[in-house]
Amino acid sequence: MKYLVAICMLIGLVSAEYVIKNKEDMLSYREACVKELKIPNELVEQYQKWVYPNDAQTQCYLKCVFTKFGLFDNQSGYNVENIHTQLSRGHANHDDVLHGQIEACLDKNEQGSNACEWAYRGADCLLKNHLKLVQQSLAPKS
Repeated sequence: MKYLVAICMLIGLVSAEYVIKNKEDMLSYREACVKELKIPNELVEQYQKWVYPNDAQTQCYLKCVFTKFGLFDNQSGYNVENIHTQLSRGHANHDDVLHGQIEACLDKNEQGSNACEWAYRGADCLLKNHLKLVQQSLAPKS
């Protein structure tokens, strides 16, 4: 019986649908990550302008934010489907060009980098190539 309950719980977790996040979520995640990682004000000011320098603090900050969004995991990396769903505001066709473009930004950490560096690489590519979509995905639905 214990095994049946465990299997049912696992299936429930695996099939859980991604929930679209909004600007309030992003601001909450940013604030939590800034406090958690003790990010200095000068970096926070850059982040508010969507500027993310390649340094250890910023790498871990982006990992923190993307993890809170449910888009990155330390073991498996980025979830392409969740990112696509977020960017398309819930209307993702995982066979379209955008899905391929998102996937091209993300790697499986063949380099063996730490999780912060791994998260930064993907975030940097996504933000450089899809910043407008990222910003639009956080706006209130009209």
